[in-house]
Amino acid sequence: MMLQLLVAALLPFLALCSACTTASLLNAAGDGDSKSVVEILQEGVDVNASFPIIGTRALMVAAAQGHVDAVKALLDAGADVNAADLTGWTALHAATYKGDKQIISLLLEHGAIAPAATWFLQSPSDMAEKLGHQDIVPLLKQAETGDTRDTSRVRLP
Repeated sequence: MMLQLLVAALLPFLALCSACTTASLLNAAGDGDSKSVVEILQEGVDVNASFPIIGTRALMVAAAQGHVDAVKALLDAGADVNAADLTGWTALHAATYKGDKQIISLLLEHGAIAPAATWFLQSPSDMAEKLGHQDIVPLLKQAETGDTRDTSRVRLP
């Protein structure tokens, strides 16, 4: 009986501690501190842990900030490349908003799917066009159509 009371009393603190470790992972990813990202994950934090309710994940934060090494560390640890937050925003959306071709390519190489536009969410290619990131539009359009052939070395007659 005493043990049950103790466990019941400690559960809120354990939940708070879990939120703290998730916040630590999100902060390290946002700071581009790939060493801390790896250390936090080695301590047993779930690479796909998300910010409560909103659902933001470390991969989204690292992609949004343009931190290639943090993105690589998270992907190597098994981050879900297609995880979406409450709004449907993914790491691919975040990298597109930033206009980061290297991270977009990395995400696509790891299986990111470029979602089609919905009534409330732009597709990554639409977003890139509207933000003036013309250098990444062709890459994203290829991903949206499922055509993943490398056309960068194709010579036209």
